[in-house]
Amino acid sequence: MGSRIPAAESPRFGRWSRRGVLGAGLAVGGAVLLGDPARARPVGVPGGQPPAPGKERLRPGAAFLGSPGPLIDPAREISPPLNPEALWDVPRLSAEDARRLAPSAESTAGVASLSSSSSVPGVPFDFQYHPFEIRDLPDEIRPYYLRLAVPLEDTEPHDSTGVRMSIRNGRMYDHPVAQAQYGLALIEAHRITGNAEYLERAKKQAQRLVDRRVEHGGGWFFPYPFEFVLHGTNELYDPPWYSMMAQGQAVSLFCRLYKLTGAGIWLAALNGTFASYLVTPVAGRPWGVYVVDGRLWLEEYAHPQRISGDLTYNGHNFSLFGLWDFFVLTGDERAKVLLQGALTTMRDVYADIRNRHWRSKYCLRHGSDANTYHTIHMTQHICCYAITGDTIFAQIAELYYTDFPPHGVAGPVTFQPGQHTGYRFDSAGAVTASKTISLSRRSSAPSADRLKILRQEGIWYEITAGSLAGYYLEELRQHSYMTGEAAPMGYRILRPATVAQEPLTLYTITSGDSMSSLVSDYRLNDPINLDRRTVVNGVAHVRLADGDHAGWFAGYTAVNRI
Repeated sequence: MGSRIPAAESPRFGRWSRRGVLGAGLAVGGAVLLGDPARARPVGVPGGQPPAPGKERLRPGAAFLGSPGPLIDPAREISPPLNPEALWDVPRLSAEDARRLAPSAESTAGVASLSSSSSVPGVPFDFQYHPFEIRDLPDEIRPYYLRLAVPLEDTEPHDSTGVRMSIRNGRMYDHPVAQAQYGLALIEAHRITGNAEYLERAKKQAQRLVDRRVEHGGGWFFPYPFEFVLHGTNELYDPPWYSMMAQGQAVSLFCRLYKLTGAGIWLAALNGTFASYLVTPVAGRPWGVYVVDGRLWLEEYAHPQRISGDLTYNGHNFSLFGLWDFFVLTGDERAKVLLQGALTTMRDVYADIRNRHWRSKYCLRHGSDANTYHTIHMTQHICCYAITGDTIFAQIAELYYTDFPPHGVAGPVTFQPGQHTGYRFDSAGAVTASKTISLSRRSSAPSADRLKILRQEGIWYEITAGSLAGYYLEELRQHSYMTGEAAPMGYRILRPATVAQEPLTLYTITSGDSMSSLVSDYRLNDPINLDRRTVVNGVAHVRLADGDHAGWFAGYTAVNRI
């Protein structure tokens, strides 16, 4: 087991008086710069999009320190993690949408709250499901929403027609998920800019899927034409093989194209692709939906020769977004019950996917460390909180957030006067080197990430420049912390809570990392609404969504989330 840092080398502080520290503000002028931020790793979002307030960016190739088991390498999977835009703050809802999308009470896992799908005509699977409410959503909070348009110049592999491709062993292949994801991003870019070129390019991605379809059992399936080694194991998938993640994202693409254009080709495509969810599995034929232990699974890695798969969490969840798009467009009751079944599975297996105090698992079959997909799991639960209004999904997202923070949170770290010790660790979390500096005045240095380290307590910063470049520095309140706001997780719809501390002190960022505070007139157990969880100057906070102090922060433990 890796060694923990000796207590004498890891200074701890008594309860932080936020009124004293934050109320006075933190002066920016006169700071000694430990490292040039310009030399730090870039923190923008792929595709030229600037970072959000928390400077988040997933680094798919990053090798994070430590893992309790095999670590998923995103480069080997068919679905590299999307940008964590769903975690960022989102536009405020209109008063009408806030009322319409008001959250409901949490549901409870277990058969007592479930219904049987056998009562729904046309659904060939027998599974248990919770009757979640399913809501249409405004553009700003639906799955795949983007705030900024992807560039028209595509820097990823594509063919001469502009269709996204995948290069494997020096050869170019069609890639259904890549084409569907890119098509969805292009539709978002068209919504943002109104530029017709984006829509035309989205049609090309969709047309390639249509042209390559394989029809079986009344459904349209989109084949993978290359060999695939599952998670870098010895399990080889010979082509063609199929994935319900591709099916789901294709349904979303076709639904949104049909809604935009009204063209019959996209209506046929969305109906044909939805029909793939109703195909019962037969070994050696296209399939992707099955029931495991009474739960409906949408299999990302459907084995091409037998009825088995990986029970991959993120792929199942992406696939159910396709069912959501189809249902809100058509009102089809078969899609609704399939969606409710898939949501029930997502809800009920979260604890099996969870690794307490660490990143979640990628799949149930292998139990591999999800790596950067852990952040995707958070975003997917936040999306499903908006889709259903069920607070259980918000609770799960927060639980995962507490277990391991969002990946790729980069930005300047403030060093208060005193000693600061940086550490290097091996892959098991054991200390291999340390370095201590002593400061007589406030300073700062850039960090490329904010993360946990196996078998070490607390949160750590990956310092990239200055005296502690190449070392990890522990986040300590009032001593070393990321400047200003970082790692926000927007709830998308209002998050109900009650006041847990009286008096309730609220805070606001005035400039840079300077803050001011006030004592509110909220009383114990007063109801309030929140719109995001975040970290402010290294301390967990939530933000009030409405009322006289909308936009102000409260300490995370000062409220009880419902």
